[in-house]
This record gives sequence, structure tokens and C-alpha cells, in this order.
Amino acid sequence: MHPSKDILISTFGYTWQNSLSVSQEPIDRWQQQTEVAKMNQLDLEREIAKVTMGIMTRNRQIALDIIANLSSQMTLEEVAGLLIVSLERLIWFDGELFLWAVESLLPVDITYEIRRIMSVNTYKRLIAKGFIPGEDFSINADGTLLQKPCPRAYSV
Repeated sequence: MHPSKDILISTFGYTWQNSLSVSQEPIDRWQQQTEVAKMNQLDLEREIAKVTMGIMTRNRQIALDIIANLSSQMTLEEVAGLLIVSLERLIWFDGELFLWAVESLLPVDITYEIRRIMSVNTYKRLIAKGFIPGEDFSINADGTLLQKPCPRAYSV
């Protein structure tokens, strides 16, 4: 039996962990691993840099081709996680470029997956801070955070 492989990605000050377990049927599951499971830290860093630099060219077609290539090799969740880190890096270089990338480059399915990842992360963080789901905040079916008018909720 092969051990599970964890990928940790820092996103907006949080740590996003994608646990790629290899339970159930070890041989079949191990052979069907996703691209991220096969990557070491350096390979993952190269892919993040490739996406970031592709967006920095401001050439829509180059960026879309890089995203399409990633989508053909990785799961939707992995592509979204990789793009979250790439977009975070864009903020440091050029805020306007970040806005352009979010508004015009991201496919709808990846946008929804990024929203889902960030909603779950925010939800967990609020619970860890002592907020009560349903009282202080809630999340609708689309993954949008619904905040009650509570002064405590604005101090996160």
C-alpha cells in the first residue's frame, strides 16, 4: 500500500491542503494518480510560475492555453488551487493585472471551484475563531458567505 501524498499551497495567508489519498484499491488508484500527486515541490513551483508569467504577458491566448493545458493534466480542484496561488502572486506585481486576469481569463468552472475552495476555507476559519454557523454567518448553495449584521463578525 502506498502512502497518501499531501500538497500544501499557501493562499492569501491560509494554507490549502489537498490530500490525495490512495486508499480503496492501492494498485489501481496509484496508477491513476493525478498530475499534482506526481509532482515534487519544484515541479509544482514551476507550474505556478508558468501560469503567473503567462498571465503577466497580458496575452489572453497564451494564458488561456496554459490554463487549458493544466486542465487537461489535472483535476479541477488542483487547477483552481494552482491558479489561486498564481493570482496571489499577481497581486504583488500588479493589482490591475490581477483584476484583468480574474475578470477575463478564468473559465467559469474554475471560477466556481476557486469560490468553493475559498468559501470552505473561510467557513473553517470563522468556526475556528468561535463564530457559530447559522447564527453569526452562513453559506448559501452557491458558496457565497452570508454574514449577519454582528459587530463581532467584522473583526476577523
